[in-house]
Amino acid sequence: MRTFVLLAALSTTALAQQQQTSPAPSAVTPEPQQTPPSAQTPAAPVPPAPPAPLDMSPTDAYLYAMEPFNNARSAPDDLTDADKWALGIGIARANEPCEVLKIQKFHDEDLLALGKLCIFGRDYEPAREFLINYIALPQPKAPEVGRLLLARAFVGLGSIDSAESQMESLVTLFPYDASIHLGIDMVVDAALASDSTDDLAVVPRLDELQLPHIFDALAHGGSLSGNGDTVDAALLVRDALRVANSLRRNFKPDDAAKIVDQLRSTVADPGIVNGASYPAIQNALTRYDMFEKPTPVREFHGMELTATGQNSARVVPLYDTDPAAHRIVRGSGSHTMVRTLDDRTLVLVFSLASPASSDTIQKILSRLAQDHVTPGMKIFAVSSFAANIGVDTPTPELFEALKAFRATLPAKLTTLIVPSPLLQPFAIDMWPAAILFDGKGRVRWLNTLSGSSGGIRQMIREVESPVPVDLPPNPN
Repeated sequence: MRTFVLLAALSTTALAQQQQTSPAPSAVTPEPQQTPPSAQTPAAPVPPAPPAPLDMSPTDAYLYAMEPFNNARSAPDDLTDADKWALGIGIARANEPCEVLKIQKFHDEDLLALGKLCIFGRDYEPAREFLINYIALPQPKAPEVGRLLLARAFVGLGSIDSAESQMESLVTLFPYDASIHLGIDMVVDAALASDSTDDLAVVPRLDELQLPHIFDALAHGGSLSGNGDTVDAALLVRDALRVANSLRRNFKPDDAAKIVDQLRSTVADPGIVNGASYPAIQNALTRYDMFEKPTPVREFHGMELTATGQNSARVVPLYDTDPAAHRIVRGSGSHTMVRTLDDRTLVLVFSLASPASSDTIQKILSRLAQDHVTPGMKIFAVSSFAANIGVDTPTPELFEALKAFRATLPAKLTTLIVPSPLLQPFAIDMWPAAILFDGKGRVRWLNTLSGSSGGIRQMIREVESPVPVDLPPNPN
């Protein structure tokens, strides 16, 4: 299984992801598909990938080669149509017996099994009751798993502060492991997906709780394991950068800089530098450093995938090079009014390697329209052949797969396939991702999304935030 929700529900472990873990798992199980998946959807071809760096060991070179596959398999909401169809059947099978069994009396390990069953069936209230009774047992066999599942139940019930309390207890009562780390990621993601002030206040508290353990793990081997879960050094670094980014955006740049400086020093250890995670670590640091920097690319040029299937060459500028185009000026002297036009550009980067790409793009567009943010903002989707098959030489099978993907997107959404060198400066190694440029071509947001509800909401918040205005000098 690929996400915390599915693993918890299917009783393998309480949390999360396969080897080479991706960003924080989604707190919401994907909705099941209502109609059977089409057997006609073309699959992307799989040509040889570029070779691994030559200084890696054979084991690390293999892990490096497997990383795109593992990232795709472990990303939140990465389910294919067939997965969703099967998941929907499983949820229905779990919900009915949960409703029947919740009125009966059970003891010992049956309480844990029922908690898992009801979580899988999305019946969180009886799951909460079963799991509270389970961890209250004198000697439960899996107390850590019980608390992790209880946190998941609280997230399902929308009680983020109660989920936070369980994570605090886990850190206090048990050695910090991969399951606890992923559990904190889950609660943070659920909090970020909320608009409640109380829920958002959970984030800095859990950041403070998690950060020392991230540095400790990086200093002692660079990874975590536990309950069958694995967290690699790249995810540890991405989570530390998530904390730093939150501080930076909340006007605490010095605190953010201390975290990033410590990170750079820690990951300079030869054991990490020569490991399979190091390229992803470097990419994460590159994305972090690009905030508020000028874009290295002025425009995207490539092949437009149209809704009608008539592909054509197209050039899309990322910003307007005319400074006068960014302002409307009224009045004079002390009464001058300057209003910045919403001339920002939002680029949604996708890959067929991520089944979540289409759904994530749809969610973003829907939320922007709902909040009336879309008018005036340029939005387009972009990919490269290399982002889909590892090389920039397309095949007929890839064209068919891209055509099928394009049909899932809104007809009016400009969708481009560009040469991979145009995307490489942005260091995107997981999909989908988003890049937000202001009217002067500065990067206002650059991060991977991977179906994460909290990540999507955070990106939307940045889009909704006021555009900085550089006021002209006042002659008076």
